[in-house]
Amino acid sequence: MNPLFLIPVVLVIAGVCFMIYMNKKHKGVKAEIDLDTERTRYTIYKQELLAEDFSKLKGWMNGKSIDAFTSASVPQSNAEKVQQIASDGLKNVALSVVGVKLRRVETDCFWVLSNNDLHLFTTNTVGELDEHIIFDHFQVEAATLQYGGLLKSQLGAYSKSSEEYLPETHIITLNMDGSPISLEIHDRLKYVPNPTDLLDVKKQFLTRAKYQVVGEQFLPLLQKKFPNLKA
Repeated sequence: MNPLFLIPVVLVIAGVCFMIYMNKKHKGVKAEIDLDTERTRYTIYKQELLAEDFSKLKGWMNGKSIDAFTSASVPQSNAEKVQQIASDGLKNVALSVVGVKLRRVETDCFWVLSNNDLHLFTTNTVGELDEHIIFDHFQVEAATLQYGGLLKSQLGAYSKSSEEYLPETHIITLNMDGSPISLEIHDRLKYVPNPTDLLDVKKQFLTRAKYQVVGEQFLPLLQKKFPNLKA
């Protein structure tokens, strides 16, 4: 028998063994992390993320305070509605860009709570600032909030086991130049593993926990300032 025919078999066996090993390692590391303990480090994690992974937010805020921050998105069901509002003659460049851009490609977006203002940042495909929209306290006081469920992309396919890593969303509907716009608030910051960390399972889980701890505090702090948003 030609030994070359054995190469695919060896590769398949090696791949299966590697998957079994990684799954076992994932379960072991996951069991070591206590989210309740991690939540006690919120202030530390918030400062760390603003100094490192999300330092761009400090630059975009131009010296204004950052009381809380998390990820954002446009609901898939409302994206077409936003586009329709923009194309119906609404003379607001920011809303137009949000509607058009987020129908075309899913890029990173962020919420920042600063005193009584709510800041929405949208980015382009390389992570640079695209739009900065500010909703003042009058707009937030008139806003409504409802539960939006798990965030699922139109292009995404998820296994049941991976759903625990998907953010839960709440949909906030604000008035913008006389028209409503609905946007999603995530309960955690968007986490994409660095390719160099793919084999460092513990670092992945610790970073994921840090992103969740910081992101999930955004909504309670927002609701504390604005009781009208208590769902």
